Amino acid sequence: MRYKLPVRALLLIALGVSAYLLFVSFSGSAVAGCGPDSGCDRVLQSRWSRLFGIPVSAFSLLIYGALFIATFRFTRKAEPATQRATWRMIIPLIILVIASVLWFAALQIVVLKQMCPLCMTVHGAGLVASVLLLLAAPIEKAPEKPWQAEKQVYVPPRIAGIASIAAIAAFALFATGQLLHKPRTYSFQTYDGKFQFDLNDVPLIGSPKVTNAIVSLFDYTCHHCRIMHWHLNEAYPRFSNQVSIISLPNPLDSRCNSNVRQTPPVHQQACDYARLGLAVWRANRKAHHQFDDWIFTPEKPPTLAQAHQYAINLVGSNQLARALEDPWVAKTMQQGINIYSTNYLHLRNGNMPQLIVGTNLMGGTFADTTQLYKFVEQHLSIKAPSS
Repeated sequence: MRYKLPVRALLLIALGVSAYLLFVSFSGSAVAGCGPDSGCDRVLQSRWSRLFGIPVSAFSLLIYGALFIATFRFTRKAEPATQRATWRMIIPLIILVIASVLWFAALQIVVLKQMCPLCMTVHGAGLVASVLLLLAAPIEKAPEKPWQAEKQVYVPPRIAGIASIAAIAAFALFATGQLLHKPRTYSFQTYDGKFQFDLNDVPLIGSPKVTNAIVSLFDYTCHHCRIMHWHLNEAYPRFSNQVSIISLPNPLDSRCNSNVRQTPPVHQQACDYARLGLAVWRANRKAHHQFDDWIFTPEKPPTLAQAHQYAINLVGSNQLARALEDPWVAKTMQQGINIYSTNYLHLRNGNMPQLIVGTNLMGGTFADTTQLYKFVEQHLSIKAPSS
């Protein structure tokens, strides 16, 4: 086969990047060089990055993997019949790759108007490898003499055409699935819709599919918030996924919270802790609960420098730096502050922490977790199973 080495090299690039993107999709970690709200992030978080919940990188991994393995069937000792069968498999895969490259490039340029460099690396390597394979493909008529047909490697144009049509039809089904299937969004609102939350985007304990939500306002430097954190940790598993918890910081620090006229010494740097916690969520959602548990474990919060280093250990320095610059962090923190302002204005309740359960507000903490169970059961009309 012609171009064997460059084709393998290009397919390895496409395979490696696809495997990395698939790993990132399932691990929830940040993509290297892809900051929050960047073009890369918007492409990878868009509905076009998945089909029925499956990352498209999984499909590219399968196709490029099949092509890469197929190139090893073209050896000097390989029987002509084996090579003919291999080409009949390769040709539709080539067409699939070319069609998908055109499709996803068009989506990024025309629809999203954003580019993902890693995605385009996969597409570029795959496209060039496919063109080289197509140039090397022995698409020609079968020899007239039977003994020649047995010893030569060829794919009749009719067979190649049928395989190409089948590949185009398969890709058309894929593209149609992406066009028609819109991932379901889950939302929650409180104060008669004044505050609305996209449960796929807000810091959340539990599944976004569970729209029976509690809003928890806390401050990392607040003593009673530390107690409430562990009450919620203990209580949440007992509700058997009947409830999700929206977890929003409300730093009691006048530097970012206009409700606080003068910052008490204990709450100094509360704004910085809040930004750090939100940045951890933004960089790697799976690490956020671990960060909160760590910072709420000692009687007093660790120093800001220690918290920053721990966040780096969890999500990586580059990912944390990019997340801290993301406008989402300030917007989400302001949302928690706005809810606290509304609670104080309408209910004259400024105690922290705060839980909004249904249409009811609890300010302060509970004596024990049993009281929290009763409060949630009463105001959400649910029953926690007995332990």
